Amino acid sequence: METPVSSQHKQQEPSLPLHQKAEGAFLALAAGDALGWPQEMPRSVRRAVSGNPHMEFAEWTRRGGGRFRPFEEVIHAGDYSDDTQLTLAVARSRANHGPAWWKAFTRTELPLWMLYERGGGGATKRAAAAWVNGHPPWKSSRKNGVRQYFNAGGNGVAMRVLPHALFFAEEGSAATLIHDVVLDGSATHGHPRALVGAAVYAYTAWCLVRNRDTLRFGELLDLLIDQAAEWSKLPKSEGQSSSWFEAAEGVTNGCYSETWEKTACEMRELLQVARKGLQAGALADDHSILKDLGCFGRTKGAGTSSAAAAAYLAARYAAQPVQGVLRAAFEKGADTDTLAAMVGGLMGCLAGIEWLPSPWLRVQDAKYLRTLATQIIKGPNGARQNPVKSAPPPQSILSELAGNGGQCDLNLGSMRARAVTLPRPKPIVKSISVSAWKLATHEGQTLYVNKVKQLAKKVPANRSIAKAKSDEIVSPKTHLGEAVDSNIDAKEVLYATFCKQLRTLPVGNGIRPMDVEARMGLVRSQAAKWLERAEKENLIQRISKKPAKFALKEHQLC
Repeated sequence: METPVSSQHKQQEPSLPLHQKAEGAFLALAAGDALGWPQEMPRSVRRAVSGNPHMEFAEWTRRGGGRFRPFEEVIHAGDYSDDTQLTLAVARSRANHGPAWWKAFTRTELPLWMLYERGGGGATKRAAAAWVNGHPPWKSSRKNGVRQYFNAGGNGVAMRVLPHALFFAEEGSAATLIHDVVLDGSATHGHPRALVGAAVYAYTAWCLVRNRDTLRFGELLDLLIDQAAEWSKLPKSEGQSSSWFEAAEGVTNGCYSETWEKTACEMRELLQVARKGLQAGALADDHSILKDLGCFGRTKGAGTSSAAAAAYLAARYAAQPVQGVLRAAFEKGADTDTLAAMVGGLMGCLAGIEWLPSPWLRVQDAKYLRTLATQIIKGPNGARQNPVKSAPPPQSILSELAGNGGQCDLNLGSMRARAVTLPRPKPIVKSISVSAWKLATHEGQTLYVNKVKQLAKKVPANRSIAKAKSDEIVSPKTHLGEAVDSNIDAKEVLYATFCKQLRTLPVGNGIRPMDVEARMGLVRSQAAKWLERAEKENLIQRISKKPAKFALKEHQLC
């Protein structure tokens, strides 16, 4: 006997055009993200409406800046977070750069994302900071950095790989799809939980966007379990060189393939849990099933758990896609923005665009989402072959914004944008001020940028004015979350700023170049390197060769 859900599903119109499915997938992903984002960490937000399920977007206030430099910023109704940001970054890479998409993603999109990220996960931000510094995260010089990368098994990959499924929608085999999904994932995450989860999610979306028949209730989960061989294999090449494999084998003592197989078995078991949960039909207890899938507590952000949960909700609510997205967005205690975004993407692949409520059609950058979706669905033959242009260092863009008063045109590498100054976010502590800008790209995306500034401390009357000024140095590190390597300082912006700040260090006042180094967000020992350079260029004379005991001879700095 059919359940009410399957009976309703059979009334769905089959054979929707691919461009409608692509547009619906992108819009629903962004809408789920926007609805779920304020629900994710309720202690850090103030809402204009209650946390009960609702289809309308609402303005809310988010706490940012971390523990030591907290501030409040207003998030406009329908604004999305990192889930949609990174999905668009992947889509741009694929649509605009053909076979060079991975280079574009790692050299342009990820470094630039550090400028405007909203709600990004720790693993993705650490990896993006490594790409800013010009090296992959599996070659990190940070203590335990490589191990931390290969321990990263979160859903930060699964949430962004939808464009690959749409890009290969008309391919007869999923092999290239799975290869590229794992290659994409290797840019930020190294653990099989992240990569296998992403492979399953992308394969699910690929099956749905290609589907031209009415799905029976629960058929999607049966398909994923039966076709496990398609998504569970470790592709032959995950990175751009053998260094990735060498690092993976080194961290796991030669057992990376074994860890992959165990994770694939774990993924199949999660899908079987989801399928068993559906046996209750319309009476299935979603919360209990999601709990069994690991969607709450410490495992809620795992790539495997998120992929299984998204597949479950897509199968459960295939005939009621709006309810499926709302279920994910308002599931208290879960990773609501990512789960709702993933479910929304699957629902769009299945049902197109007509089912979307009218408020969701007004999600942030809706027009751009639809345009990019239409481009990505053209596949390999429709991809542009634009050359890859490295993005300027985020800290140099911040300096340009601050120096021009915010009203300026910016070169962002592969994009250009017009910047407009926004009202300052409200600091929660008195020791900082926060500036904010809205960047409108020429393509149609909106980027929001914040910059935290450490205010001058109250200085006793007998202390130098120069000391007070030196305490006002802006700290890009607080925004970027990682130290900045001078190797990316192609235009000498950082070096020039460093030399300028040295002018505020008179003899004997106790200020050290390493303080400048810290406030500029530079890697350790960078001050020593640049002091050597400044001395060779006859800009300074040093009394000591140690930055910590450094002093300038007066009037010797040009």
